[in-house]
Amino acid sequence: MPIALTLFLSACMGGGESGSSTGRINSTQVNQSACSNAEGQADARWVSAWGVTRSSGTAPTDTTVRNIARVTTQGNYIRIRFINLSDQPIEIGAATVGLRDGAVGANLKPNSNRVLSFNCGQQGVTIPPNTPSFYSDAIAFPVNNQDDLAISLYVKGTTNPGEFGATWTESYKLPNGSGDQTRSNAGAGYGLIDDSRFSSVPGTPLTCNGCLVYAIRDVEVLSSDAQGAMVFLGSSSFHGYNTTQNGYKRISDLLSVKMLSELGAGQRMTIVNRGIGGDTLENASATRLERDVFDTVGVRAVVVWVTNDLADRTADEIIDNYREVIAKAHSKGIQVFCPTWLPGAQSMQANLNGERKKLNDWILNSGECDGTADYNKTVEAPGGLTYLPQYNSGDFIHSNDTGHALWAQVTPLKTWVEKSR
Repeated sequence: MPIALTLFLSACMGGGESGSSTGRINSTQVNQSACSNAEGQADARWVSAWGVTRSSGTAPTDTTVRNIARVTTQGNYIRIRFINLSDQPIEIGAATVGLRDGAVGANLKPNSNRVLSFNCGQQGVTIPPNTPSFYSDAIAFPVNNQDDLAISLYVKGTTNPGEFGATWTESYKLPNGSGDQTRSNAGAGYGLIDDSRFSSVPGTPLTCNGCLVYAIRDVEVLSSDAQGAMVFLGSSSFHGYNTTQNGYKRISDLLSVKMLSELGAGQRMTIVNRGIGGDTLENASATRLERDVFDTVGVRAVVVWVTNDLADRTADEIIDNYREVIAKAHSKGIQVFCPTWLPGAQSMQANLNGERKKLNDWILNSGECDGTADYNKTVEAPGGLTYLPQYNSGDFIHSNDTGHALWAQVTPLKTWVEKSR
């Protein structure tokens, strides 16, 4: 059977809700089925090459959205994973995927736009309420590491929920009522995907304007280049606060490029950023760990940096959360890597009373994490209360682009990847 048809048929088996009671197989089984039937690609596997954490916003109304996603591996087939945890259905009237033309904006490269289908060939689909995972059909669509995909959705009707994912890169929307423009390459007329969000302070984008995607949670690639996925489970620093909007200057973005130079083809991992501003490790371990980490296709490792707890919790309480994450991850064969915590306004009292130092000492010296990186040491000013000025973004909580570049430099990426294999 030709590879395209074989892969299409096997992927169709998972085109609906993952793990549902309808008889459709779950995402892991889809992965195994697609890989085993890919003729001439015996070493290829489905792996998440981009992902987000669920957020909220103002729902689009009978119009086309153009979601931007930068993939972190190469391959010849992709599929899109959707999410709808609201109590309303999402009506997708049509969908396409193309390559973005340029560093920003909604223009597509000529001849790159392809129709996405669902449930073995349907042009549109209804994603039911309370659905954590819903797949498109797989599509033959060659991608390279660092390609910007533009996933266009005609959001049909006027009653769809505000089901978004948090990024640090703009995505786009035509004015409400514009209808189906998914097959057009033109980016003219597109504004920001959620125009109700604005930067908090000019030049300091604590809320990144337009940095959301609608209804999608992952882009998965059938890849022989990546052996698995490394998930970045984090709060605002991983999310990208105060890095350059649309600049791909976050540590996770930089490490996805570093991966290309430090590891050979077939030995790499993808980078999946699940950062969301304001989160705590207590909340993330209780509510996000299963969906955002363990349910990521191909996950082999997680980097845990959810760092707001010290505002009102002790180091010992936070260490208990780490131990819970480590135990659950290890039971699934997933490695856990732990950067140290930074000085910041949320933890000023913890800086003074030694709780942050106690936590960082445990991270670096307990041996309970599978690997560590001392991000704090690189940016902390003498005295341990604040940033060195060259790395302070201006709010004394988050680092600037220079700090993220330094963290990427000191991250033992090759060691982490090799250990995760």
